[in-house]
Amino acid sequence: MSQNNLSRRTLAARLVGGLAACALALTVVACGGAPATTSDDAGTATQEQQAAIEVTVEIDATAGEGEKTSATIELPEGATAYDALVAAADDVNASDSEYGMYVQGINGLAGGDFGDMSGWMFEVNGEMAEVAASELELEPGDVVTWLYVTEFTE
Repeated sequence: MSQNNLSRRTLAARLVGGLAACALALTVVACGGAPATTSDDAGTATQEQQAAIEVTVEIDATAGEGEKTSATIELPEGATAYDALVAAADDVNASDSEYGMYVQGINGLAGGDFGDMSGWMFEVNGEMAEVAASELELEPGDVVTWLYVTEFTE
């Protein structure tokens, strides 16, 4: 084999290896795989951990002939009631609206399945929410309850 062909192969192999290393580095950074590092007063590198909160999510589908489930989950600080639902439920059908995420269905039970006035509502710590689930930031220890109702009453 000529020296020229060997050099081209070596160069190509190095180029491919370099591109693969760049792609891996970009994937780790883009996906949040590597914790951020900072330096303390002594100049020692330290890793920052993202703060987490623990909340309970209850899904009550009994009015729609379903079951009631409850799960305690850990979420990143700043998570919303919608984030908690997505983490706790097997299936969430939602769409974005001008008011935030509108939850149409949870675990196969959708609004309208039990009449025109049936659908999902949620409350946090026993209080009905006044904003969309995607707008309500949770605090540690919050209990988010998703209720399937067959008619809305005031």
